[in-house]
Amino acid sequence: MVSLYILRAMRPHQWVKNLFVLAALVFSKHLFDPVYAVRSGAAFALFCLLSGAVYILNDILDLENDRQHPEKRTRPIASGRLGVPVAAAVVLILAPVVLWLSFRLSGPFGWVVVTYAVLNLGYSVYLKHVVILDVMIIAAGFLLRAVGGAFVIGVEISSWLILCTMLLALFLGFVKRRQELILLQ
Repeated sequence: MVSLYILRAMRPHQWVKNLFVLAALVFSKHLFDPVYAVRSGAAFALFCLLSGAVYILNDILDLENDRQHPEKRTRPIASGRLGVPVAAAVVLILAPVVLWLSFRLSGPFGWVVVTYAVLNLGYSVYLKHVVILDVMIIAAGFLLRAVGGAFVIGVEISSWLILCTMLLALFLGFVKRRQELILLQ
């Protein structure tokens, strides 16, 4: 049962965001090349695991606030169904394993994953409370996924891919913040 709560705390419904890792594969004309597809699939899986670890860390750091929130209080950590020591152990095991596997897959991809991890650590600890910067960091996370997807298969990163990814991510981030403000009123 604990493993189910760990999985829920990793928020697999949010992993759809990691599909941005596959953008380079789709636009590289190598979509049906099995080597490229496997490498891209591995990168997608690693981003899912890392983002899951980030969600758990964020829930640990926001524990008291989440317990007061009408929706977030039902999350596994806030509700007490998943203990903080177990959740912290998952993060402490998962993050280094993901980082190690990322470098094994590709050096440049590994550095993108490190950047994503550090950026999200800063976001979880402090930067999510800084207006505008919080949305910029979320958008940068989408961009890092797309860039990582290109690095892992060794294709050139199109300026259009970067521009479209960043603009779409900024749009989604600001819409999400607007919805949160509306809910608070």
